Amino acid sequence: MLHRLLPLLLIIGLITFVTVNFRLVQREIVYKLGISGDLTTSCCTVDQVLKADGKFDENASIAIFNSQVIDYPKTSLAYAYSQSLAQSSNNDQAVLGTTNEAGEEKWIEVSLGEQRLRAWEGNKLYMEFPISSGLWAATPKGTFNIWHKTRSQTMSGGSQTLGTYYNLPNVPHNMFFYKGYAIHGAYWHNNFGHPMSHGCVNSPLASVAQLFEWAGPVVPSGQNVAHASPDNPGTKVVVR
Repeated sequence: MLHRLLPLLLIIGLITFVTVNFRLVQREIVYKLGISGDLTTSCCTVDQVLKADGKFDENASIAIFNSQVIDYPKTSLAYAYSQSLAQSSNNDQAVLGTTNEAGEEKWIEVSLGEQRLRAWEGNKLYMEFPISSGLWAATPKGTFNIWHKTRSQTMSGGSQTLGTYYNLPNVPHNMFFYKGYAIHGAYWHNNFGHPMSHGCVNSPLASVAQLFEWAGPVVPSGQNVAHASPDNPGTKVVVR
């Protein structure tokens, strides 16, 4: 009797699996076909970047990723923010973010094929870690410079219909290298090494915090934003 029911049970199981995972399957299919309809191409507009004050939002209490409420580590993010502020007061402002003490150029390499970021001082590797680049929209390739930094910022976009909507408060350590595209921390997933973004470069929290303090423009002591200038230039970013 059981062997007669087995095909029916398998069909029911398959239908259940497809139903539960419909949005995930839909996202993967439409992405691969290039017809997702999700028009979000970065975390923010340039205007949103410039209006952000970089401060930690104590009133934020919820985070949404892929149209689902996720665990929001508010306490640990607040602690990381306070540590970042404290570290800024100890920075050697004489050494700007484009060179090290030996005068060697600092630059950042983002390998989309390897899904890895490498920070260099001349030809010496300073640090390396896995990243997650664009899945629903491509991360732009080319040679850029970090033009703006914020310690903390809300990012939102995506599509409710397609299940790609996100509203993420207090995204940490944002380094904008092209328009609204940034290298920044990601607390909403741990799938580094695989594309997961709308074009930004998602990075592990501890690694990106170190990179933020190393790269230019230098954020002045006690402040939360920095805009690149001739006197405080941004570190070069090469995306390939």
